[in-house]
Amino acid sequence: MLSFEFERLSNGCYVHPEISFLDTHTPQAILEIPGMISVAERKLLFNLSSSNYQQAGFIVDAGSFMGASVVSLAHGYRSNLKIDSDSQSNTREKKLISSFELGFLPKPANGTDRFWKCGSLVYQFGNSFLPILKKSISPYSDLVELNIGDFNQYSWSDHPIEICFVDVCKTRQLNMHVSTQFMPHLMEGKSFFINQDFFFDRLPWIKITMGYLNEYFDWYGQVFSSSVYKCKKPIPKYIADYDPFTHATLDECLKLHDMYPSKHLSDSYKFRMSLSRSYLIAMKGKKVDALDYLKSVEKDYEYIMDDNKSIDRNDRFRFNRTLRQIKAGIY
Repeated sequence: MLSFEFERLSNGCYVHPEISFLDTHTPQAILEIPGMISVAERKLLFNLSSSNYQQAGFIVDAGSFMGASVVSLAHGYRSNLKIDSDSQSNTREKKLISSFELGFLPKPANGTDRFWKCGSLVYQFGNSFLPILKKSISPYSDLVELNIGDFNQYSWSDHPIEICFVDVCKTRQLNMHVSTQFMPHLMEGKSFFINQDFFFDRLPWIKITMGYLNEYFDWYGQVFSSSVYKCKKPIPKYIADYDPFTHATLDECLKLHDMYPSKHLSDSYKFRMSLSRSYLIAMKGKKVDALDYLKSVEKDYEYIMDDNKSIDRNDRFRFNRTLRQIKAGIY
């Protein structure tokens, strides 16, 4: 861990001064794109590509949804005063930014209709949103290569990666594919890696993987659910190819899971990481232990569970969902 003062930009945003976006002007173009990532995460990505990008490697956006993240990266690159974008585009052998997207959000397994709203846009799960994504990235067609379909079927070339934003690790298989395909191509002292689902109450394999790779990264901060890292030494392929979530013991996984920086976290985010821990215990075959652990989590965080009652998915909802899913064996 580096010894420096982080900048607390807001509750849930706590970053290394090198990537601070506190004074970053936010272009309207990146705010208008529908998406689930926050304004702060858009500003982070815009700032990384406009201020920190050194032209040493390519940019990856895995899990682009309707385009908010990839447009933030592309617009940031266009705003980078250190780059002659015309000369760069003529010398590259492939487009700078690789966007990966399945093209739809799966319909709930129970068959119910689920909708997501963003302003006047109403999206129904199960339907394709590719027309929206393609429209979002159309002004950046010279920069963005759109890869549509199952991410597990794609292989990365040997090209170095300088900025890698992933919002795709929804399954342990996808998480492992990110590790094997991207991690060995991050560059020492140059590459930034951002996992959008890290500070989240589910998906424990993400925390375990990053704990396992701890010696290869410096932690650069939290932007709500996103965790930001800078590569400090090359990651050997054999290291990236190992899946600790699958092959390590429960005790080993718990140790790796809990290696995340926690001193700065708000109680709400500590609560969410505890829920993630309970999923891990259950997934490793200790369902009774997971339910017992949840009892202690409920006791420890009862005082915050009913905060933000106006939010549909507040902490009470998250706890009840975790309890219900672990009881039912739905992980």
